[in-house]
Amino acid sequence: MKRRLQSAIALFGLLALVSAPPVAAQKAAPAFAPAEVTKVLDQAELAAKKEESLVRVDATGAKRTTRMHIMVVDRAGKVVGRRSMPDAWVGSIAIARSKAFTAVAFSSNENALTSRSLGALSQPGGPLWNIGNSNRQDGLIEFPGGVPLYKGSELVGAIGVSGDGVEQDEHVAVAGAKGFEAPAAIRVDTVTKNGVPYTK
Repeated sequence: MKRRLQSAIALFGLLALVSAPPVAAQKAAPAFAPAEVTKVLDQAELAAKKEESLVRVDATGAKRTTRMHIMVVDRAGKVVGRRSMPDAWVGSIAIARSKAFTAVAFSSNENALTSRSLGALSQPGGPLWNIGNSNRQDGLIEFPGGVPLYKGSELVGAIGVSGDGVEQDEHVAVAGAKGFEAPAAIRVDTVTKNGVPYTK
Protein backbone atom coordinates (compact mmCIF):
# COMPACT_ATOMS: atom_id res chain seq x y z
CA MET A 1 0.00 0.00 0.00
CA LYS A 2 2.78 2.41 0.98
CA ARG A 3 4.64 1.57 -2.23
CA ARG A 4 1.50 2.26 -4.34
CA LEU A 5 1.03 5.58 -2.58
CA GLN A 6 4.63 6.57 -3.31
CA SER A 7 4.20 5.54 -6.95
CA ALA A 8 0.98 7.57 -7.24
CA ILE A 9 2.64 10.63 -5.71
CA ALA A 10 5.58 10.28 -8.09
CA LEU A 11 3.20 9.92 -11.06
CA PHE A 12 1.19 12.99 -10.04
CA GLY A 13 4.42 14.93 -9.61
CA LEU A 14 5.60 13.88 -13.07
CA LEU A 15 2.24 14.83 -14.59
CA ALA A 16 2.39 18.21 -12.90
CA LEU A 17 5.85 18.80 -14.35
CA VAL A 18 4.84 17.72 -17.83
CA SER A 19 1.62 19.76 -17.88
CA ALA A 20 3.12 22.91 -16.35
CA PRO A 21 4.41 25.51 -18.80
CA PRO A 22 8.20 25.68 -18.98
CA VAL A 23 9.86 28.15 -16.61
CA ALA A 24 11.00 30.28 -19.56
CA ALA A 25 7.43 30.48 -20.86
CA GLN A 26 6.19 31.66 -17.46
CA LYS A 27 8.61 34.57 -17.39
CA ALA A 28 6.82 37.66 -18.68
CA ALA A 29 8.64 40.20 -20.77
CA PRO A 30 9.49 43.31 -18.77
CA ALA A 31 6.83 45.96 -19.00
CA PHE A 32 7.57 49.09 -21.01
CA ALA A 33 6.16 51.60 -18.53
CA PRO A 34 4.38 54.77 -19.72
CA ALA A 35 7.09 56.89 -18.08
CA GLU A 36 9.73 55.04 -20.13
CA VAL A 37 7.76 55.56 -23.34
CA THR A 38 7.54 59.28 -22.50
CA LYS A 39 11.30 59.37 -21.86
CA VAL A 40 11.98 57.88 -25.32
CA LEU A 41 9.62 60.38 -26.97
CA ASP A 42 11.09 63.33 -25.04
CA GLN A 43 14.68 62.36 -25.91
CA ALA A 44 13.78 61.97 -29.58
CA GLU A 45 11.90 65.27 -29.79
CA LEU A 46 14.74 67.13 -28.09
CA ALA A 47 17.17 65.66 -30.62
CA ALA A 48 14.85 66.56 -33.52
CA LYS A 49 14.77 70.18 -32.35
CA LYS A 50 18.59 70.26 -32.57
CA GLU A 51 19.05 68.21 -35.77
CA GLU A 52 19.69 70.34 -38.86
CA SER A 53 17.23 69.48 -41.61
CA LEU A 54 18.36 68.13 -44.94
CA VAL A 55 15.51 69.92 -46.74
CA ARG A 56 13.95 72.62 -44.53
CA VAL A 57 14.88 76.29 -44.85
CA ASP A 58 13.20 79.53 -43.80
CA ALA A 59 12.05 82.32 -46.17
CA THR A 60 15.63 83.63 -46.44
CA GLY A 61 17.05 80.20 -47.28
CA ALA A 62 18.62 79.67 -43.85
CA LYS A 63 18.71 76.05 -42.69
CA ARG A 64 16.07 74.96 -40.18
CA THR A 65 15.88 72.05 -37.77
CA THR A 66 13.84 68.92 -38.39
CA ARG A 67 10.12 68.36 -37.81
CA MET A 68 9.44 64.72 -37.05
CA HIS A 69 6.75 62.15 -36.36
CA ILE A 70 8.01 59.83 -33.63
CA MET A 71 6.34 56.49 -32.87
CA VAL A 72 7.03 53.98 -30.12
CA VAL A 73 5.64 50.45 -30.35
CA ASP A 74 5.62 47.67 -27.77
CA ARG A 75 6.99 44.17 -28.26
CA ALA A 76 3.84 43.14 -30.17
CA GLY A 77 4.13 46.11 -32.56
CA LYS A 78 1.25 48.08 -31.02
CA VAL A 79 1.70 51.86 -30.88
CA VAL A 80 2.14 52.91 -27.25
CA GLY A 81 3.47 56.43 -27.81
CA ARG A 82 3.39 59.08 -30.49
CA ARG A 83 4.80 62.56 -30.84
CA SER A 84 4.11 64.73 -33.88
CA MET A 85 5.96 68.01 -34.22
CA PRO A 86 4.25 71.03 -35.82
CA ASP A 87 4.56 71.13 -39.62
CA ALA A 88 5.86 67.55 -39.87
CA TRP A 89 4.92 65.85 -43.15
CA VAL A 90 1.60 64.01 -42.97
CA GLY A 91 3.02 61.21 -45.11
CA SER A 92 5.62 60.52 -42.44
CA ILE A 93 3.05 59.38 -39.86
CA ALA A 94 2.63 55.95 -41.47
CA ILE A 95 6.34 55.73 -42.27
CA ALA A 96 7.37 56.36 -38.65
CA ARG A 97 4.96 53.69 -37.44
CA SER A 98 6.20 51.19 -40.04
CA LYS A 99 9.83 51.91 -39.19
CA ALA A 100 9.13 51.09 -35.53
CA PHE A 101 7.24 47.95 -36.56
CA THR A 102 10.10 46.85 -38.83
CA ALA A 103 12.65 47.17 -36.01
CA VAL A 104 10.57 45.25 -33.47
CA ALA A 105 9.32 42.63 -35.94
CA PHE A 106 12.81 41.44 -36.84
CA SER A 107 14.50 41.78 -33.46
CA SER A 108 14.34 39.47 -30.44
CA ASN A 109 16.12 38.81 -27.15
CA GLU A 110 18.82 37.11 -29.24
CA ASN A 111 19.24 39.49 -32.21
CA ALA A 112 18.79 43.18 -32.94
CA LEU A 113 18.12 44.64 -36.39
CA THR A 114 17.17 48.16 -37.42
CA SER A 115 15.27 49.32 -40.48
CA ARG A 116 18.73 50.19 -41.92
CA SER A 117 19.77 46.55 -41.38
CA LEU A 118 16.70 45.28 -43.20
CA GLY A 119 17.41 47.67 -46.06
CA ALA A 120 20.93 46.28 -46.48
CA LEU A 121 19.68 42.69 -46.42
CA SER A 122 16.82 43.32 -48.85
CA GLN A 123 18.78 44.73 -51.79
CA PRO A 124 18.42 42.91 -55.13
CA GLY A 125 20.16 39.56 -54.83
CA GLY A 126 20.31 39.86 -51.03
CA PRO A 127 18.99 37.20 -48.66
CA LEU A 128 15.83 39.18 -47.89
CA TRP A 129 15.16 40.53 -51.39
CA ASN A 130 11.41 41.24 -51.73
CA ILE A 131 10.71 41.03 -47.99
CA GLY A 132 8.96 44.36 -48.41
CA ASN A 133 6.09 42.40 -49.97
CA SER A 134 5.38 40.76 -46.61
CA ASN A 135 3.69 42.24 -43.52
CA ARG A 136 1.66 44.60 -45.66
CA GLN A 137 -0.85 45.38 -42.93
CA ASP A 138 1.79 46.94 -40.68
CA GLY A 139 4.27 47.86 -43.40
CA LEU A 140 7.99 47.25 -43.61
CA ILE A 141 10.45 50.05 -44.22
CA GLU A 142 13.82 49.29 -45.73
CA PHE A 143 15.62 52.55 -44.96
CA PRO A 144 16.95 54.11 -41.71
CA GLY A 145 14.89 55.46 -38.83
CA GLY A 146 13.61 52.36 -36.98
CA VAL A 147 15.55 51.12 -33.91
CA PRO A 148 14.63 48.37 -31.40
CA LEU A 149 14.37 49.19 -27.69
CA TYR A 150 15.66 46.96 -24.87
CA LYS A 151 15.52 46.82 -21.10
CA GLY A 152 18.69 44.97 -20.25
CA SER A 153 18.69 41.96 -22.55
CA GLU A 154 14.92 41.95 -23.17
CA LEU A 155 13.32 43.42 -26.26
CA VAL A 156 10.48 45.73 -25.16
CA GLY A 157 9.61 47.64 -28.32
CA ALA A 158 11.00 49.98 -30.96
CA ILE A 159 11.09 53.61 -32.03
CA GLY A 160 10.40 54.83 -35.55
CA VAL A 161 11.11 58.36 -36.77
CA SER A 162 10.24 60.03 -40.06
CA GLY A 163 10.04 63.58 -41.33
CA ASP A 164 13.32 64.47 -43.00
CA GLY A 165 16.29 62.78 -44.67
CA VAL A 166 16.81 59.19 -43.56
CA GLU A 167 20.11 60.00 -41.83
CA GLN A 168 18.37 62.72 -39.81
CA ASP A 169 15.53 60.31 -39.00
CA GLU A 170 18.00 57.73 -37.73
CA HIS A 171 19.96 60.26 -35.64
CA VAL A 172 16.73 61.20 -33.87
CA ALA A 173 15.70 57.56 -33.38
CA VAL A 174 19.08 56.68 -31.88
CA ALA A 175 18.82 59.66 -29.52
CA GLY A 176 15.35 58.52 -28.47
CA ALA A 177 16.65 55.01 -27.76
CA LYS A 178 19.32 56.25 -25.33
CA GLY A 179 19.13 54.11 -22.19
CA PHE A 180 17.20 51.41 -24.08
CA GLU A 181 19.93 50.29 -26.49
CA ALA A 182 20.30 46.73 -27.73
CA PRO A 183 23.08 44.73 -26.04
CA ALA A 184 26.16 45.08 -28.26
CA ALA A 185 26.65 41.31 -28.49
CA ILE A 186 23.31 40.72 -30.25
CA ARG A 187 23.41 43.64 -32.68
CA VAL A 188 23.54 42.48 -36.29
CA ASP A 189 26.69 44.50 -36.98
CA THR A 190 28.47 42.67 -34.14
CA VAL A 191 27.17 39.24 -35.12
CA THR A 192 28.12 39.70 -38.79
CA LYS A 193 31.43 41.45 -38.00
CA ASN A 194 30.12 44.62 -39.71
CA GLY A 195 28.83 42.67 -42.70
CA VAL A 196 25.35 44.13 -42.06
CA PRO A 197 24.98 47.68 -40.69
CA TYR A 198 23.00 48.52 -37.55
CA THR A 199 23.14 52.31 -37.60
CA LYS A 200 25.52 54.73 -39.30
